[in-house]
Amino acid sequence: MGQYRALGRLSALDTNTVSDALDLLGIHGATYGLLPLWKCPKIAGRVSTVKFSTNPSTSPPTHPSPSVLNGRAEDDRILVISGGINGISCWDDMIDGIRKSDSIRGAIIDGMCRDNKDMSQAEYPVYGRGLVSVHHQSAHITSGTPIQIRGFTVHEDDYVIADSSGAVFVSAERIEEVLEASESIKRHQAFLAEAIENDLPVPETVSQPQFATVRNHNKVSAEDQELVALFATSDTPAVSDALDKLGIQGQALKIMPLTNYTKVTVGPAFTVRYMPATDPPGGVGNWIDDVAQGDMIVMDNGGRTDCTIWGDLMTQYAGIRGISGTVIDGVCRDVNRALSDDYPMFTSGRFMRTAKDRVQLAGVNESIGIGGVHVKSRDIVVADANGVVFVPRERAREVAKLAQWVAECEERIREMISSGATLGEAREKLNYHKLQRKA
Repeated sequence: MGQYRALGRLSALDTNTVSDALDLLGIHGATYGLLPLWKCPKIAGRVSTVKFSTNPSTSPPTHPSPSVLNGRAEDDRILVISGGINGISCWDDMIDGIRKSDSIRGAIIDGMCRDNKDMSQAEYPVYGRGLVSVHHQSAHITSGTPIQIRGFTVHEDDYVIADSSGAVFVSAERIEEVLEASESIKRHQAFLAEAIENDLPVPETVSQPQFATVRNHNKVSAEDQELVALFATSDTPAVSDALDKLGIQGQALKIMPLTNYTKVTVGPAFTVRYMPATDPPGGVGNWIDDVAQGDMIVMDNGGRTDCTIWGDLMTQYAGIRGISGTVIDGVCRDVNRALSDDYPMFTSGRFMRTAKDRVQLAGVNESIGIGGVHVKSRDIVVADANGVVFVPRERAREVAKLAQWVAECEERIREMISSGATLGEAREKLNYHKLQRKA
């Protein structure tokens, strides 16, 4: 199979599907933590390897020879760079040369990079661990030799695909079988997506496509609706202050919104707990059919970042069923679907590798731990661009009342400083310092 035909087929896929194919074939290749440093387009290409190291301060920095950037006639190359150090930019001096090279489609760095506005404005694809301001002299050690990327070996001329979920590498020797498996998975997913789009249930298998129409007839109770309404005008900072004043631990640590949502999402918690898979592994369950309209799905995956328990099919199905949103102590994938559907997602991060045969369902609607918070089924979840807070159901009314008081006090302070008062004067007059102290 020609390399350009292979690249064309690879470019039509995404990292989630390729990662699933690697799992199916028992191949390693999915990396965690290498994400787009700007709003980068998806890239797919052949690997050109570069290894860097820290450079002694007494020696001038060295960079790859021109052959690394321009030595190939093909326009299919992606520069893959190893040897980075957390907190230090190791390669920004190379940016202009890489961007101007006709043969380099993008770069994947197992390291950090300084924020280069030319790259983001040009929408040139660069993936890495993150952006920093600190620069360090670095030395080019080797090119075209095997390198270590996030714990496994990448070779010159391997294949790589990268998108918003991360980066996946495939050896040149196995690209054909990986592509065949990936395309089979993609067809399977398309069948399921069509079934969901037509308001059909998600089946365990797709060999029999005749299914009865299913809608979400599970409704929140009258009390659920009452408690949710109490927080309709609150946000997580106000609720967090109320929880602090009442001495309640409810702020979920390291659980962040997928994007800067402009609205607050509130709902009763439908709790789901996963555990490491047994041998033989158990299933992940079809519990989503029991989630009521308006519920917030709250999933405990132990904070794992090496496999995901939520993807685009779940996003689409949850949206169709009127589920309010999802909170995961762990990672999600297929983030573009959640973003395009405006489906609220709050997670520890994103990664493309499936949880199949890595975790299994351990319990539904039982007490779980999320971001250091003890959460019970039907507790009230409040989530927005600031993060996620959990309110014990039995104390929801007093928390909501206090959160409203906090919000009203802060609104009065804003009015006062707009009228010329100093912030100190406004705070003192309204006893603002007492709001964040325990009662």
